[in-house]
Parts: sequence; structure tokens; C-alpha cells
Amino acid sequence: MRSVPGSRGAAFLTALALLAGCAGGAGSGSLGSTIPKQTNGATGSVRFSVVVPQKTATSGRSPAYVSPATQSMTVTVYQGANNLGTATVGLTASSTGCTSSLASTTCTLTISSLNAGSYTGSITTYDGANGTGNALSTEQNVAFTVTSNQSTLVPLTLSGIPTAIKVLNAGTNAVDVLAQDADGNFIIGAGAPTFTASASSGPAVVTVVQPTASHPNLISFVQASPVVYGTESLSISASYPVGQSNTCGMSGAVCSLSSAITATALPPMAMAASYTNGFVFGYSLPLSSPTQAPTIALSLGADDFLLAEDNNGNVFSAAYASPATVWKIPPPYSTATVANTLGGDDPYQMAVGPNGDLALANDGGGTGGSLYSPPYSGAPTALTSGVTTPTYGVAFDASSNLYFGNEGASTLTMLAPPYTGTPVTVSTTSVPYGLTISGNTLFVGESSAVDVFSLPLTSTSVPIATLSSGVKAAYRMALDGSGNLWVSNDTGGSISKGTIEEFTKPFSTGEAPAVTINLPVGTSTSITPWGIAFDSSGNLYVANSAGGTANGGGLLEFTPPITSASTPEVAIETANFNDLYDLVITPSAFSVTP
Repeated sequence: MRSVPGSRGAAFLTALALLAGCAGGAGSGSLGSTIPKQTNGATGSVRFSVVVPQKTATSGRSPAYVSPATQSMTVTVYQGANNLGTATVGLTASSTGCTSSLASTTCTLTISSLNAGSYTGSITTYDGANGTGNALSTEQNVAFTVTSNQSTLVPLTLSGIPTAIKVLNAGTNAVDVLAQDADGNFIIGAGAPTFTASASSGPAVVTVVQPTASHPNLISFVQASPVVYGTESLSISASYPVGQSNTCGMSGAVCSLSSAITATALPPMAMAASYTNGFVFGYSLPLSSPTQAPTIALSLGADDFLLAEDNNGNVFSAAYASPATVWKIPPPYSTATVANTLGGDDPYQMAVGPNGDLALANDGGGTGGSLYSPPYSGAPTALTSGVTTPTYGVAFDASSNLYFGNEGASTLTMLAPPYTGTPVTVSTTSVPYGLTISGNTLFVGESSAVDVFSLPLTSTSVPIATLSSGVKAAYRMALDGSGNLWVSNDTGGSISKGTIEEFTKPFSTGEAPAVTINLPVGTSTSITPWGIAFDSSGNLYVANSAGGTANGGGLLEFTPPITSASTPEVAIETANFNDLYDLVITPSAFSVTP
């Protein structure tokens, strides 16, 4: 059986009814003062042995449920429709007929001199003395037979009375569901209810794996196949098996989860930062129409400018401001939390390393680079050794080595973890703006060229290729599925019309672009591209930072094969896109939130 967490004395307990042919015994308490003795005919005795455990956390299954908060019990005996009486007894260490150990209190209670024949009993336990307080467990209509001069063992299965349903995280997209009694003890074992999760509202994004006999509290959620996107609400209800006392109908019983579980399945998204109005927008991919509404629209404040993504799909955003706020946007990207306040000034590029470190290149303020380590709280580490300002570009390689492009010196600096040692610095062809790393290759986008370096970088490294044909203000770059480099030139052909250019492997100095996209787009009169990215299907996405609708700002999608004559398959141009800059493509996301 799956181990289930304990809380305030999770209870795994036993209670047995013993029917014996002789009355009582040493250490037993009598119920006969309330339930009259019978004297006509052969008689026998009923002995109840009840074990009340101490408040401990453990796991296992037991034949019945008795809460560790139990203080007393009532027993009503019937013969047919005839109520023979109700007895109330204490179940504490000091009660008559009870003995105590470190593990439990055991009470043996006897009903003497019952005529041979068939009976039923109803048992309820309470957390107060003398049958007062909250009812904790019960079993109704317990059938037993009294046989003269013969002992018979009849097991009881007391059903716990739930007053709350709790959901605990049990790993990725799985939960443990438990009922609690009135004193907060988990109801576990044969006296526990069974659980069922069912769809409540929304699209069917999950397949539910219901609890099993070997894992009676575990519910798992698997993404639906074929995949359905959206958010589904799921309810959880408790019930009792046939033949067991159903306590869900009792006064005060709670047999459903108070708030729904939500399962969210998101498609890949293009997430872009809109600088002037401070929004991060997310659009489901592939784009569907020029009027497509965003899936995500997070208002983070004016000057929101930068985006970066870690290996777990978390997106980070920062503003081009002093001071700037750094935001973390985890899947499913519905909320953003403040990760920190940037200590430097006007960051121009942001990157997240394989080790989770977050680095920013600061265009001004004298701080060079800023480094945050998970969980990104506290003051950032200022990286100034070998890092000159203003600094425009930053990137991590697969070994978490950190690279900065120094605009003020036309150099490139590498810092190895923990980023406190002697830096490696080499010269670049022109002013470095944006950095991109793919495998063991570093691309340095510059004011008039793209330098291609082989990694690891040393103090004697020189570019293995310099791409300069048509390159001007290469702030962002992206690699397609074939490893070819696409360069976003902010002011390529002229001040009003940038370009997108493709350079093909193996990259050679002076090679001409294989593709140059240079054209007005949609309703725009200019195209000034910034963020650029590919999805897994080879579609190219461009954030056009020209401005709002009147100025041509927009999110553009180019579908393969992409040539110099290509026009966007979809161009979303809206007043909400006021200076659209950085762009990331998020993976499809599936999550379950208890």
C-alpha cells in the first residue's frame, strides 16, 4: 500500500466484537447495567474489544477505524425490532476495563447473559466523554449470533465520519486524497471512504487514473490523447463501499472537495514583451488569424522589454528601466511574481543558465552585469571584472559559462562559474549587441557583423567566421532546425526598414545571406524587427518593434519554406503591440493544480 502522510495522529486502528459463551473476565467493563440481562433460556455474552491508538503517523491497513481522539462509545443492541437498550462507556486509559500502553489503549467491554439467538448492534464513537462531542466513527446494523457455550469472533468495520477532504501533492500530476475526522485525524483503512475524481467543467484535457485497492488514496492525471488544450475543473467525492456504513449522509459529514482541482494544457506559445504598455502577451501557435486573441496577457508595468526562458519552461521578464523589476512567469503562465528588483540600469539582454542562474547585461549605471541565483531573492551579484559598460549582450553555454558583449570596448568576456575568477576577454569585429549560443558555437550579433566563435573560448580565440553582408544592428538571432542562423537587423536596409537574413552552415567569412526578408508587412509602412524565434515545426516568428497598429508593430509568422519573397502567413498588428521587443517560444505545458 502507498504510504500516506500522517497529521495530528493519523489513525490506523482496530475494533473487534467478540461473542463468548462465558461472561466477562478479569479487566473487563460491564455494559449490563444499561442493557438488561435475559434469564429465560440458554444465555451467552458479547464482548467488545476496542483498541484506541495513540496519535502517531504511520501507514498500513487495519480491519476497522477508531480515531485516536476517541473518548467514549455508545452501543445499542437490537433483537429484531426490539431495542434492548443503549450503553455508553468510556474508552480512555482510566476507564473501567481499559489498559494503556505507549501504542494504544485497549478496552474490553461485556454484555452478559443474552439469550442464544440473532441480534444486531449499532456502535458510534465520540471525542467527548459519555457519548458527547463529535461523532468520529460508526457502524450500523452489525449482525451477530449468540450461541450458548460457544465463542464466535465477529469483526467490526467502523466507518470514519469525514468532516473535510484534503488533497496532498503526490508527485507530478498526482495527488493523495484523504478524509479527516472532526479532530483532524486522517481516516485510513477499511473504515475510510473511497474516492472518485470526475470532470466538473471545461474541456476534457485529462484522463483520470482512479484509486486502486493497492493505492486507495492516489489519483493521477494523464494528459488526454489526442491532446486537448484548455483548463478543466475536476471534483473529488467520497463514498463508502456496499456493506459498509455510509456516513456521508450524517449531520456534519463532508464528502466532497471544497474547491476544484484544475488541469491545464497549453499549446506552444509565442510570448512577446510590449515595451510601452508593459504587457507580456502569449499567443497559441501556430497563429490562426490577424485578429487572434492572446491566450496570456500579463500587465507587468511600463518599460517591460526583456524575456528569457529556462530549461523548465519558466519565463523571466525585466524592464528597461532603473531600477527595473525582474518577474518570473512559471507555467501555465497565468500569473507573474516579482523575483527581484534589478540593481543595475537599463538591461538590454537577459539569459538563464543550465544551473538556473539569471544574468542581465546592463546598458549603463556602471554595474556591467547582474547575476541572480535561485530563488532570485536578495541583492544581485554585480559582475564587473572584465565586463565594461554599457553592456548589451549576455548568454550562457551548456557548462554555465557566462558571456557578456561589451559595447563600450568592442570585446567579448567569458566568466566561468562561480564567476569570481579571472575573465577571458577577446575582441569583436564591431560593437556587440546580442549573443546566441548553439551547442559549441557562439554567435555575436554586432553593429555591422556577426562574429562566429568556437567554444570553449580562450584568450587567443578569434572568430571562425565573420558574417557582414547586410548585417546592421543585429540585436537578436535564432537558429532553425538545420542549424542555419537567422539574424534580426533592427535597421538593416534603412532607418525605417529592417531585415531578416539567413546565413547557412558551415558559415564562412564574407558569405552572402541565403535569404533576405525586407519589406513592409501588413498595414505597416516599416519593419523594425527585434525578437526572433522558431517553433518545433520550423515556423519563424518575428516581433516587429515599430510601434502600434499605425506604425506596423506586430507579431509575424513565416511558414516554411522561407525565401526572400516570403510574406507572413499571419501578421497580428494591434494597438496593444506598442513597441514589441523580446520574443520566446514556450513548450506545450500540462499541469495539475490541487
